[in-house]
Amino acid sequence: MNPRRVESVHVGTPPPDFNGWTSTKIFFHGFAELSAERGARVISPEFMAVGKPWCLRLYPRGHNHSEMGWVAIYLINQSNESITLRYGFSIKDGDDKQIVNKQSSTQHTFAPLKNNGWSNFAERSKLLNALVDGTLVVEVHMKPIESIIATLPHFIPENPFCNNMLQLFNDEESADIVFEVGEHQSKNNAEKVAKIAPVTFYAHCLILNNSGSTVLADLCETREDPTTPIEITDVSPEVFRHLLYYVYGGKISDDDMKAHTKEIIDASNRYGVATLKLEAEACLVDGTMFSLENVKELLLYAESKNCALLKEVAMDFLVNKKDEVIGKISFNDAPGNLMNDLFAALAREPNRAVGGNGENEYNTMRIYELRQIVHKKGLEVDGSREMLIASLKAHLEREMEKVV
Repeated sequence: MNPRRVESVHVGTPPPDFNGWTSTKIFFHGFAELSAERGARVISPEFMAVGKPWCLRLYPRGHNHSEMGWVAIYLINQSNESITLRYGFSIKDGDDKQIVNKQSSTQHTFAPLKNNGWSNFAERSKLLNALVDGTLVVEVHMKPIESIIATLPHFIPENPFCNNMLQLFNDEESADIVFEVGEHQSKNNAEKVAKIAPVTFYAHCLILNNSGSTVLADLCETREDPTTPIEITDVSPEVFRHLLYYVYGGKISDDDMKAHTKEIIDASNRYGVATLKLEAEACLVDGTMFSLENVKELLLYAESKNCALLKEVAMDFLVNKKDEVIGKISFNDAPGNLMNDLFAALAREPNRAVGGNGENEYNTMRIYELRQIVHKKGLEVDGSREMLIASLKAHLEREMEKVV
């Protein structure tokens, strides 16, 4: 049987403690006649909640660990992945009066096919008095713990060049531009600067001019002598090789991306290779364990490099941990424009997959949504939330002017 997908609809603004909770109703029809023997169980069909399949296991006459006359109930994770959440069950009668309500006081990790619940959930006699036309209605409540960080999708545009361009990568014979890449380092107790032996890379202006990077294109245009190598001193040879390889349509391996994530972000940001920057940024987000100790540093780094996705996830972490953040992290020296991202994180509705409506449609959208839209319209995908929104609004104004 396929899992049933259950949607939640919120009317009005939920109270603070309600944020993030989902509710699913499970109907046990003919409850009074279900499983007359103690230890006999009834398992519900699968249903979808918080992005995973679940089922309920009910012992109408009690589990082996239950007290006599009590009903046992357990929630079971039917997926092949673990999930950490708070949960609870409640029972209401036909007049919508709450009869039983039990919520977990702490978070629980549900391993695949493992369960949590209560062996002494409620007295059977009390539940019999709560039946609605003979049906026991169990409301299942769940609240994932930091699931928003783990499940956010990333949007990475496809590499703009065909794979056959790779055969020209670093090809000396056909190249018309040469780079000498080597870092500088200062000698001890001396003002002179020693130059590390440079590494030579051969490239093609036609490809660099069509790489999407105005910086690389300008290097081709501003050189005085085509035969004179262009010196690159602000990027290591290894990272520059990754950058150039990507420009030619190559794919950087996962190991190399993880080993040089921030260096690749810095280099692609400096030389305007936007899609590589987004790919490295997503790698940094996926590989980072956010904590109270590192979230401010990550926020400031994201701000300095215009890493909108990293900034968004860090803000989501702060909102989820707001009670712990107060008094422990100072943002007195943080840039004031971080407030816009904080307000956007606060404004997003619980369990929201896509964002916005009306005139403020773009303001609470996820970064991956904004990037998808600007990419589809042929606009620049790199930049802060404010830059992406401004670009979209300017594009819409131009479209409106054409119509008029």
